[in-house]
Amino acid sequence: MTLFFSYFAFAQMIMCMLLLLPLWRQNQSIRLYFLLMLSGCCYLLGEIFSPVEPNSLLRWFEFIGGNALPGLFWLVSLSVFGDHVVLKRGQYLLASMTLVIPLSSTLLQLIFDFQLSQFPFAQTMVKYGAMLLELLLISHALIIAAQQWRNDLVQERRYIRGSVICISGLYIFLVIFLGQLLDIQWLGFDLLKAFLLAILIMGINFFLFRLRESSLFETISSKGHNAAGINKQPSKELSRVINAMVEEKLYQQDGLTIASFAKHLSIHEYKLRQLINGEMNYRNFNDFLNFYRIKEVSEKLTQTDYIQTPVLTLALESGFRSLSSFNKVFKETHAITPTQYRKKYQS
Repeated sequence: MTLFFSYFAFAQMIMCMLLLLPLWRQNQSIRLYFLLMLSGCCYLLGEIFSPVEPNSLLRWFEFIGGNALPGLFWLVSLSVFGDHVVLKRGQYLLASMTLVIPLSSTLLQLIFDFQLSQFPFAQTMVKYGAMLLELLLISHALIIAAQQWRNDLVQERRYIRGSVICISGLYIFLVIFLGQLLDIQWLGFDLLKAFLLAILIMGINFFLFRLRESSLFETISSKGHNAAGINKQPSKELSRVINAMVEEKLYQQDGLTIASFAKHLSIHEYKLRQLINGEMNYRNFNDFLNFYRIKEVSEKLTQTDYIQTPVLTLALESGFRSLSSFNKVFKETHAITPTQYRKKYQS
């Protein structure tokens, strides 16, 4: 049964890569997820053809794939589940450490015959330091997925977030904490790992194949918003949503959530998600609110009545919680800073 689930998970990963290969150039999320599946395939080769001869090609595939998985999982979570996170070089470097640390130790042993076991303290630091880094990255990835779950307006992607949080968390806990750190010896341990991995990959493939890849990844065709004006006649419910933003200015409320917004409109939360995502093409509730917040601040920055009002005051009054978050969204919208925007139009 263990071998069956390992083969099944391997086949699902291959299918996932085939589905995403034509979209390779779309964005970084798809490329990172492709590499994550590739690493998973390399790791499973060792499980499928176990026992693997030391220093064989399969052993190296298993070693590289298994150690690269935690770092890639973290990068994928930042890119897919983060709130418009643009990955930086430092994040790529940190993620690579899950592979670089054990790989360096192994290469030193092979090339220079350097035995780390001769230095027990150094061996302990390398072993448990690498495990700690993996656990920290994975925990942070799961926290990001959980934090953004509530504001996600794409129902299919919310399902994927839930499965990723539950099954990935349990699987990685079994592999790293129980398997490597505590070295638990249990007959059903490998079977449980293979089963959880097969279920996880099959679930993600279901959404990618049966629905659409944009459910999980923000492709080029899924980026357009339709907040400024609806091309077709809006429904009564959508008119109420827009009126609440334009007339009542609910976006100014501190801590406004989609649940409280739905309660204010007396609309079911799932229906409100469908309206904002389906008819206005927003994928995240914060993006929806920030459109109106930025619109308000942009208008005030061009008016002489607010020429002496600090940018921070305008940002907080519009509903932003901090100047840093406001500056980030404003620059993404206008490609210049609020101060530059004010100078441009005031002049």
